[in-house]
Amino acid sequence: MVELKTQTNEGQKTGREREEERDLLSELPDNVLLHIIHFMNTDAAVRTSFLSKRWNNLWKCLTTLSFRRRHFKKLVNYNQFVYHVVSHRDTTIRLHSLDLNACISAKELLNLFIPVLHSVPNLRISVGHLSTKFAYYSIPIVFSSPSLTSLTLVVSNRIILKLPQSLELPTLKTLSLTNVFFTARDSDECAEPFSSCFLLNSLDLLGCSLSNPAKVLSISNPNLSRFTMKRSFQVKYKIVLSTPNLTHLAIRSRLTFHEVSSTCDLALLEEANIEITMGASHAIVLKFLKMLSYAKILILSEFFLAAILKGVLEDDLFQPPHFDRLQTLKVENLQETEVLMKFDFGYNAKNNCTEKINARYRWPKVVANAIQFRLALPRDFALR
Repeated sequence: MVELKTQTNEGQKTGREREEERDLLSELPDNVLLHIIHFMNTDAAVRTSFLSKRWNNLWKCLTTLSFRRRHFKKLVNYNQFVYHVVSHRDTTIRLHSLDLNACISAKELLNLFIPVLHSVPNLRISVGHLSTKFAYYSIPIVFSSPSLTSLTLVVSNRIILKLPQSLELPTLKTLSLTNVFFTARDSDECAEPFSSCFLLNSLDLLGCSLSNPAKVLSISNPNLSRFTMKRSFQVKYKIVLSTPNLTHLAIRSRLTFHEVSSTCDLALLEEANIEITMGASHAIVLKFLKMLSYAKILILSEFFLAAILKGVLEDDLFQPPHFDRLQTLKVENLQETEVLMKFDFGYNAKNNCTEKINARYRWPKVVANAIQFRLALPRDFALR
């Protein structure tokens, strides 16, 4: 049997074959395609313009731009790409979010964004430095935006970036600052940068310091509900809280523990997470402990607990605060420390108990009784 086959040219393709070769993706509406490329990195989104004429200008309508230096082998190529995107995007469409890695050697890169910085609501800037020498830097336009609602600023530890005395950001709700310097007014020793951020709800400070002659950092904001401070490397300075609506407080610094005080009761405090180094003053720790008495959840480092114990044992007049709202107490590295042995020893001594101290300190019930006795905790709290 002989089987005869006929070949069809392009003009003779069946309807089914032509249907299978259609670019169905490109036929989707613009808003759907934009939604798809929104999940791509900006450099990948721009490369979609090479797919077909249909995709040529779609990326220019993106409302979110993210520029990552690590996606480029050379800094010059990265800078050229950023220039290309910013100079060719559709400026009639408002930018909603900008994430920019910038090098201190290319200040003009930030200047390129000046027209959009006054209108973008979500901004993240990471400023790097290629040299091993310290350098001074300033981006004042960022701190006077009338529309900014979320700001994250990450600065290399070889850059000295001093913030203005007051941040004029009336719509800002979320603020995260890394390795920046706060400035006091004139010869004042108190820096108070956040009092004009009337809507500020969440504040994160990582590795931040004070510029001379400032010695006190005032966190003054009636709306603030979350405050986190980590990795402070400078010589100790005082922190004064004026935050009546604070619900979550985290201070975690292994190298430095600052003296923290409050001008008001933290009556709405839900959770406090505290980590300190072994060298903290016991008097400061006990004073700080009283600030936390409204907390429902306490997360303490073993060193903080040790400082409390030492302060209580050395000060016969100390009256521990009553943690009437406390529901959960978590002590980090609980089973790896001798702190609880000392706690239980004091507890048993007060109760004329001479039983030898042993591994039973790991038992939650015994530990709970010891800590409860020392810190006047409610009977129904849970130790984790």
